[in-house]
Amino acid sequence: MNLNEATLWRALKAGDTDALFTIYEMMHPDLVRYGRNISSDEELVKDTINQFFLYLWDKRYSLNEPQNLQSYLIVSFRRKLIYELKVSSRTISLANHEYDLEPEQSAEDIMIENNSAVYLTNTLSQALDKLPQRQRELLRLRYYESLSFEQISEKTSLSIRTIYNKIHEAIKSLRKDLKP
Repeated sequence: MNLNEATLWRALKAGDTDALFTIYEMMHPDLVRYGRNISSDEELVKDTINQFFLYLWDKRYSLNEPQNLQSYLIVSFRRKLIYELKVSSRTISLANHEYDLEPEQSAEDIMIENNSAVYLTNTLSQALDKLPQRQRELLRLRYYESLSFEQISEKTSLSIRTIYNKIHEAIKSLRKDLKP
């Protein structure tokens, strides 16, 4: 996080409404653009942005300082928007009252989830880098491109048995490297 963003974030956490509005104005166009990629309901996107910043304001004292403010806000907003989309499709009207079926995730939970995802991605990436090139290629074809063993055999000129064995060895090696 650059110095200006860090100063704004600390000011927000200290209760400075100007910092909140500055961050809002700085991020609003990006959040609208990003939200439109997730939902075509522009009103829902704008309402969710407003709710998201109100939520930040309410929880400002308990928020940690993110490494990258823009990434943190976009990821947190994305989760809030997806949650709102789920809620809007699951809201039940009972006697003219609306009840939400899912509790809202806190910003802390979202940050922990994000950090866990980054850690797992980095750990998996490091474990994959340790594998021989051929095993990485076969894993990519099988699990990322969803090719069958027959299709992989045609593409690589390896026998199906060899492909199976190399993928098995790769998975075995990954399990060993990723074991807690």
